[in-house]
Formats: sequence, structure tokens, C-alpha cells
Amino acid sequence: MKKRILIPLAFITLLLLLISPIAAIVNATPYDAQSQKANKQWGTLNNQSQANQDLNKSQKDSLKNKIIVVDPGHGGSDTGAIGPSNIAEKNVTLAISRDLNQLLSDAGAKVIMTRTSDRDVANNGVSDIDELQARVDIANQAHADLFISIHADSVTEDGSGTATYFYPGSNNSLARFVQNGMVGQLKLYDRGFQPNDYYVLKYANMPSILTEAAFISNPTEEKLLMNRDFDKKVAVGIYNGIKRFYLAQ
Repeated sequence: MKKRILIPLAFITLLLLLISPIAAIVNATPYDAQSQKANKQWGTLNNQSQANQDLNKSQKDSLKNKIIVVDPGHGGSDTGAIGPSNIAEKNVTLAISRDLNQLLSDAGAKVIMTRTSDRDVANNGVSDIDELQARVDIANQAHADLFISIHADSVTEDGSGTATYFYPGSNNSLARFVQNGMVGQLKLYDRGFQPNDYYVLKYANMPSILTEAAFISNPTEEKLLMNRDFDKKVAVGIYNGIKRFYLAQ
């Protein structure tokens, strides 16, 4: 007859108490590690998502309530330059300015156009200086944040490219950002951002620039300026530059 081995109940209980934590640790370790890794990754994604949301909000709000005067060059009795196909600069600048007005307004800016139709800004028959002063007066009296004058260049049919001007000795960052924005859109020869003592730049009391999108005297670039899609690209380039100017503040 075999002897029966009796194991004390206290010993069994102690053994179970020792085994249970070990099993729990073995089973839990992979899960916890993966969970911690997942939580870390999720936290990173959340941080990136929040950063993107903050950037988008910052970009969206950068122009909110800014008072921006958009000045379509020439108009009315002043045709501006005339291209080889008899395209008047005053009509091109108004088309671009209207597009720019829409973009800025949609971004929350308060836009003031010096003219919204083919007309003189000052009274008919006044001097060129009085006409220019009337445009500057609009910006100064509105306490505008920016003054943007839109033009198309003209020298000879060999002239080409895009340029932006700022007043000598003033901060050139607005001109730099807008020039880069236009060149990025238009892909024309980059004539750079340059100092010039144009009347409207000299007497405006706020950061101001004068843009020359392309040469209306150049037959190829005149055709571009006659194209509405090209005009919209000019406006987008200027808009992008203004937005980047404020984001850099």
C-alpha cells in the first residue's frame, strides 16, 4: 500500500501567493510596454496636430482687422503705360487690385481701395503731384497699417521681370516678402526689391511698397498681363508676401 503524501494547506496557500504576482508580471509586461509606446506616439501626434492648428490659426488671424490701402496705379485721365497691343496699365492695375482686395478681405483685413473704377482719385485737371497726394491722403487719414501700390513697368520691349520698391532708408522686409511672393507665383525674372523715392512711398506714414508685376512694354509680358489667371497670380503673390510679413512680426 502506497503512502499518501500530505501537503500542508498552509504551504499550498503560500505557493499560490508567490505564483500569482509572477504570472501577473509576465502577462502584463508586453501589454504595458506597448501601451506606453502607443501613448507616447499618440501624445506626439497630438502635439503635432495642436502645433499645426496653432500655425493655421496664426496664419488665418495674421491679417485680421489690419487696415490695408490698395492703390491701383493710374486711372481716369492717366492711362499709365500703353503696351504694344494698346493695353493700358490703368486697367491691368485695377484688375489685380480687385483680386488682391478679395483675398485680403477674405482673410479679415479691412481693405480701402484708392479707386474702384477707371477714374482719377483727385479732381479732374489737378497736377500729377496732387493726384498722388490724394492717394497718400486716403492711407494717412485712415491710419492704415500698409500701403500697397500696384503697377506694371515700361521701359523698352526688352525690359522684363518683376520688381518691388520701398522708400530708401525704411524697413525693406515688406518689399522683400512681397517680391518673393510674386516671383514664386509668376516665375518671371527676379529684378529684386529696391529702394526708390516714389512720391507715394515717401509721403505714406506707414510701411509702403510699389510693385511692378511685369513689363507691359514687353509684348510677351503684355500678353501675360492681359490674362486674368496671370493677374490673379500677381494678387496671390502680393497677398502671400503681406501674410508672411505679419507672421514674421
